Amino acid sequence: MFMRRIILVASLGSISLASCGGEERGRTPASMSAGEHSGPPQVLIVEPADGDTVVGPAVTVRLQAHGLAIVPAGDTTPNSGHHHLFLDRDITPAGTPIPTEPGHIVHLGTGGDTYTFDSVAPGPHRLIAVVGDAVHVPLNPWVVDTVHFVVRAP
Repeated sequence: MFMRRIILVASLGSISLASCGGEERGRTPASMSAGEHSGPPQVLIVEPADGDTVVGPAVTVRLQAHGLAIVPAGDTTPNSGHHHLFLDRDITPAGTPIPTEPGHIVHLGTGGDTYTFDSVAPGPHRLIAVVGDAVHVPLNPWVVDTVHFVVRAP
């Protein structure tokens, strides 16, 4: 009798798990934490959004990462990296450390996900976010996002 109960409980548990399909309905990858994300790692520029017009000259950038941990530069935790921003600059070649260029190429080496460019000129701009490894080399495969926005004078 005891053995039948164990088998029944195990069977019911399997049926309930199978009916869930392993997915949470109504959740998109952008709303999932790094540990829940399925698919390749990704970085998203949340602010400014593609096509936005923002009042300058200060432009605040907010980022989200999914499928990997964002850690400080120098941290060699597997499946991790830190953010780099390219404002109106092309990204560096694969396998090459990302340089720093004040006002244009920025390392968020503390593991942060927000940065404010202080003096962005009015007009159209391109912003690229790239996740780099512990020594500032872009991850392979690339984890990158690009937006275009316009800065309007105050």
